[in-house]
Formats: sequence, structure tokens, C-alpha cells
Amino acid sequence: MVKKLTVDIDYNDTFLLLGIVSTFVDYQLVHHINKTIGFNFAKHKDFAFHSNEKEPITYSWFYCKSDEMKIKSFLIANHHSKQKLLPDYRQIDYLLIIEKSGNMEEIDAMVAILRKVKGVTGVFKLNLSKIKEIELLLEKNEMHELSIINEIKVTNRLAKTEPTQG
Repeated sequence: MVKKLTVDIDYNDTFLLLGIVSTFVDYQLVHHINKTIGFNFAKHKDFAFHSNEKEPITYSWFYCKSDEMKIKSFLIANHHSKQKLLPDYRQIDYLLIIEKSGNMEEIDAMVAILRKVKGVTGVFKLNLSKIKEIELLLEKNEMHELSIINEIKVTNRLAKTEPTQG
């Protein structure tokens, strides 16, 4: 008899997922978050996510790594003209994924400040265990992050090897 091995992963220990409702478009929101919280979110290649569509749908994707707070954060638009990234959360405009490895009190303080950012009308902690596609979303996000980091490394390496004109 073959035994099945299953692994239950509690993503709530590793990740914090915030839903943000905002009147701003992505670059305006990021500007105000960076200015208010002191983050350095930067826009990168859009995040492609396969759902029921044959072609992947792309969503705006911003990345920030804070060595000081020991967290990585990803801001992803939840909307596209064809479909929401998380359809069960239609009222949410942006998803802020925070990979926690730092002090939870600092993260809670950052969330409190985020609620006061200009253009933010609501910030909600989302329960990861209640989101159907959370494993796929987190996996695809991690793969996207790795591809972006690889592109940055290649670009930096090429910039160092280019001859200077003088």
C-alpha cells in the first residue's frame, strides 16, 4: 500500500499579506509609501499570473528590500482590465506581501503608518489560509523575484565590464 505524504505549510509564520484600498494609481501610491515610511519600492517587470485565461495576465509589481527592518516587500496591483489577481478580494486595489524575518513590532508600526499614507483609504490584514491560490501566488512571486534579481546582477556585471569613454 502506497502512503501519501502531505505537508501543511503555515504561511502566516513567514508572510504577512495586506490588502490596500487606494484612490491612487500604482506609481503615486508607491511614491507616498516611500516618502512616508522610508521604503525604496522600485518598479520592475510586471508580474505575470496564469489563471483561467490561456495567456498570462500581468499586474504591476514593485519590490523593496529593507536590510534595516530585515524584510522584503512586494506591492502587486490586484487589478487588470480582464481580471483581479485575487478575485475574492475585488475591493482590494493592491496587495502588499511582506516576507517577515524581522521584529513583528516594527512591522505592526509600519502597518499603522501605512494606514496614514496619503491616498490610502484602507489597509487590511488578509488571512493567508483562507486564500485559495495563495501557494501558487507566493511561488510565482518568488520566481518573479528571482528572475528580477538575476536581471539586476547581469545588468550590474555588464555595467562593470563596459569600457569607459574618455
